[in-house]
Amino acid sequence: MKPWTTLSSTQVLRDQFMGLRTDRCQRADGHIVETYHVCELTEWVTVVPVTDEGNVVLVREYRHAAGVIMVGLPGGVSDPGEADWAAVGARELREETGHVAREMHLIGTCYPNPALQNNRLHYYLALGCTPGPGQALDPNEEIEILEMPYAEFLDYGQFEIQHGLHAAALFFAECFFGKHPELRPRQDRS
Repeated sequence: MKPWTTLSSTQVLRDQFMGLRTDRCQRADGHIVETYHVCELTEWVTVVPVTDEGNVVLVREYRHAAGVIMVGLPGGVSDPGEADWAAVGARELREETGHVAREMHLIGTCYPNPALQNNRLHYYLALGCTPGPGQALDPNEEIEILEMPYAEFLDYGQFEIQHGLHAAALFFAECFFGKHPELRPRQDRS
């Protein structure tokens, strides 16, 4: 198996955060893929923010594409030119929750949906989170902040509405805690 060869590409849409292009490709066996749509997105960061008390800091917000209000993790897109993913994560944590972290640990990076999207998602565990200067929301954001014990959030299946990328964040967090049990949230320690 080999990567496809792009024979032509047409930019359908482009703004500062995303693009949509349609490629015409050829597989190694000669088969022509006439139209393949690719969503071009900026890099994302999702943060698992944990307080010294063992609580995870969560956001409750409306997600328009699905038409749902959900509880989840803070995070967002990089601004043009940003490539320091820990700094992007710290910025998103501060803007969305008003919290600051004592430590930021990279716990994983993945492609959210490599069949349709070209971007990567960087996951950070933010330890020692404390309230900071307050939220600095974008004009289109309306976010409520709440906390719950990490162990309770880890039972992610209990939530009526779930975000697949947030479930992946918990996977990466648990892998990290498996290697660094001394950093596991206090409520979960035996």
